Amino acid sequence: MSPIERKWWFALPVMFIAMAATLWLLDYAQVPRTYSFAWVIIFSLCSVPLQRSLSFLVWVLLLWLAPEVADSKRAKGQRHTV
Repeated sequence: MSPIERKWWFALPVMFIAMAATLWLLDYAQVPRTYSFAWVIIFSLCSVPLQRSLSFLVWVLLLWLAPEVADSKRAKGQRHTV
């Protein structure tokens, strides 16, 4: 996880967009909103991958457009150690 993905102003909109997209997908697939344990599991199995994918795509976009915002350690020329 990059440093920008830990910021609330990045994570919150990505999470809400992923949740809205998941609800839209479940409605489009005609999965009834029963709010049961099975529905929550299906929602989670859709929402988490969408959130991670969207987060990655926005991070790559930011890295391309504004590298100093996307990853401050790499933008300063420091080595990134694992």
